[in-house]
Amino acid sequence: MLIAIEGIDGAGKTTQARRLIRWLKSEGVNACYTSEPTNSVLGRLIKKRLRSKDSDHRLDALLFAADRLEHYHGCIEPRIRKGQVVVSDRYVYSSIAYQGALTGDVDWVWAINKWAPAPDVAIYVDVSPEVGLARLSNRKISEKTKYERMETLSRVRELYLKMCREGLLIIVDGERTVEEVQGDIRRIAMDALVRAGLLEADTAGRR
Repeated sequence: MLIAIEGIDGAGKTTQARRLIRWLKSEGVNACYTSEPTNSVLGRLIKKRLRSKDSDHRLDALLFAADRLEHYHGCIEPRIRKGQVVVSDRYVYSSIAYQGALTGDVDWVWAINKWAPAPDVAIYVDVSPEVGLARLSNRKISEKTKYERMETLSRVRELYLKMCREGLLIIVDGERTVEEVQGDIRRIAMDALVRAGLLEADTAGRR
C-alpha cells in the first residue's frame, strides 16, 4: 500500500509522516518512509534548481514528473511487492498543486504525470499560508519574498482543496496540535489498512 502525505510548506507533513511510520511499526506493520523530491540524480537537480531564482517552472514540472516515475518504479513499487506499506512525504498531488499553480496549466501537469500510479490513500494536512509561513519564520526571508510565497501558497492551497473536493485526498485540519493531527491521520490509515486486510480492526491501537 502507498500512503501519501501532502501539504503546503509549513503544514507539518514530514513530522506527521515520520510519526505515522513509527506508529505503524508499533502495530506490527512493515512500513517505510520515503519522500519527494528524491535523493537521486534527478531529485538533487530539482533541489538545486529550486534554490535558484532563475528556475523555469515548466522544466521543473518535467523534472518532478521524471523523478517521480523513477521513484515509483525503482523504490515504491518494489517495496510494495515485498509487502511493505510505503508512506511518501509528498507524491503526485504535490506536482498538481505546486507546478499547476506556478505554470498556470494544471491540465498539462496532470498529463505529464499520467504514468504515476495514484496512491492508495492520500492525506492532505491543511493549514493557511499565514500559518505555514509563520511556522517557517525562523528562516530569514525578505518581506518581498514572504509576500510572493504567500501569493503562491494561496494558489497551491486552492488546488489542494479542489482535489479534496474531488475526492482525491482526505483533508485533515493541520492547525491543531501535532498529536491531534496525528490522531486523525492514524485513523485514516488504520481504516485503509483494515479494509485491505493488513491490520486487525480489534487489535489496532491497543499497543
